[in-house]
Amino acid sequence: MLAMLAVLWLSRIGLALWQSPRIAEVQAWGLVLRQGLRFDGVLLGLLWTLPAAITPWMALHPDSARAWGRFLWAYGLLALLLLAFMELSTPAFIAQYDSRPNYLFVEYLGYAKEVGGTLVKDYWAHLLAALVLLPALALGYGRLSRPDPTPALLPLWQAVPLSVLLLSLAIAGRGSLGHRPANPASAALTADHLVNELPLNSLYTLMYAIYQARKSEAGITYAEMPRAQVLDTVRRETGLPADVFADDGRPTRHHRASLHPRTRPLNLVIVLEESLGAEFVGRMGGLPLTPNLDRLADEGIWFERLYATGTRSVRGIEAVVAGFPPTSAVSTVKLAKSQRDFFTLASFLKPHGYESTFYYGGESHFDNMRSYFMGNGFDRVVEQKDMPRDAFIGTWGASDGDLFDVAHRAFEAQPADKPFFALVFTSSNHAPFEFPEAPFTLHEQPRATVNNAVKYADHALGHFFEQARRSRYWDNTLFLVVADHNSRVYGPSLVPIERFHIPGLILGGPVKQPQRITTVASQIDLAPTLVSLMGLSGERPWIGRDLSDPAQQQRPGRAIMQFDKTQAYMEGNDVAVLQPDTSARTMRYEQGQLRDNPVGNPALIEKAQAHARFAQWAYQEGWHR
Repeated sequence: MLAMLAVLWLSRIGLALWQSPRIAEVQAWGLVLRQGLRFDGVLLGLLWTLPAAITPWMALHPDSARAWGRFLWAYGLLALLLLAFMELSTPAFIAQYDSRPNYLFVEYLGYAKEVGGTLVKDYWAHLLAALVLLPALALGYGRLSRPDPTPALLPLWQAVPLSVLLLSLAIAGRGSLGHRPANPASAALTADHLVNELPLNSLYTLMYAIYQARKSEAGITYAEMPRAQVLDTVRRETGLPADVFADDGRPTRHHRASLHPRTRPLNLVIVLEESLGAEFVGRMGGLPLTPNLDRLADEGIWFERLYATGTRSVRGIEAVVAGFPPTSAVSTVKLAKSQRDFFTLASFLKPHGYESTFYYGGESHFDNMRSYFMGNGFDRVVEQKDMPRDAFIGTWGASDGDLFDVAHRAFEAQPADKPFFALVFTSSNHAPFEFPEAPFTLHEQPRATVNNAVKYADHALGHFFEQARRSRYWDNTLFLVVADHNSRVYGPSLVPIERFHIPGLILGGPVKQPQRITTVASQIDLAPTLVSLMGLSGERPWIGRDLSDPAQQQRPGRAIMQFDKTQAYMEGNDVAVLQPDTSARTMRYEQGQLRDNPVGNPALIEKAQAHARFAQWAYQEGWHR
């Protein structure tokens, strides 16, 4: 236990010194130190209370005492190494996700090729440190702590009360004298989410994330609300008249007529760009890395204030392709009840005669994408094994250029009388940032950086649209270019909203008039907007808004953002923030900063809580069908 405390405090002090400007900004040094002692006690109580309570019973006989001593020694070694491994992993995890390890830490373990390649190429120094320090720690433990060959024995009349006393110390594992045990919300006393996590320890945050994820596939319930109130709020926020919702079994299902009727159905191509946040896009005030996207933005419908729903690709997929709002649980792309008959753009388009294909340069089993798409309206998947032999293949699959070439040739081969839908998911802009030689100037040295990868991705996108513009399918195809999420979502806020800001552009031959949509928009608004622009009418359960409708553009607009266990609901510049085990708070987002709003906004909190609860029920009860 002393060795564990030493490791935890060496790690915490190192992390605190690294993040000292953020701690000083919110004046939280006392919080980090006090709550650090508390949560180290919580972890030690969880790990050691039961073994300690069993020890007096093992001390009744010499043989059991010696065997138990050897077991405790081995148990302590394994627990210490696990705890140290988690702390050694923490700096790299913070650098990527701006938080201590959470459920993503275990969710990625099933993808050894992609994740292993990224670790070896981008985090080799961290791996080397672990390979040196963990054996050294084990050696030191082995020399300083050895089982006693002649352990003390206890009579039964002493063993029983001592065991009861030790078991009663389980309260240390609760970290609280109240009726509720301590949890991460107990340390969430500042507006900086990372500072709130520094008092915790990474083995605890991982265990708590697994516990929360397994409690319910629908995730955290931020607040209980009557079902009628939830549905009334969600329906009202769609901007549609109440009488269009007529199906009690699927309470948001409604028929919607297109505002742009057409004689011929349009093809649809969605280019889902990996990790393309606003800070990489010149037109959005970011670095000058996307000259092609910046130029194309003047030719189509450009979303000025579009926000991702989450920080993972699967979260972007469920929002863009299925129009489904986020929860704190794993994305529906990976959950059991959404693997069949879950409503997607492909399932909406199929009755209209469309053939739908998913194009991906990597292996489509990653994040369960193949199963999800093939069970929900898609007809086929084109992936890494279908790329040409001379394609550039990196850790995450074929380069964007090779992927676009394969997709373009397939679009050219489509029969003119057969409408198609294609989802093209890029991956070159993903660590470890591998891409082929191409005729563009690198932004910086060395080569394998996120900025250079973004510039390559933009080059490949520009080349694809040059090909598409000269093709026979251009005049009858609507294109959407949108990011799945940002590259790194971090910042000294409960929800770093500026890191959810992403580009979105609709263009193609049918788009005759360039337009800028300036209202706040969410990825869940894209599906209803697209089908309206395609001239298609029909029933759907989407709660997103058709932003091709001028009436919807006049509204303040809203975006729903999931950041680990926290959800934000932004309407205009007002934000309601929902956290587990604590009261909702209202804030203002202005000039890239999220600050507390002392005025309060109960109506906005109600909208936020209603949408969070709705998403849970929509998944659990099969409403999104």
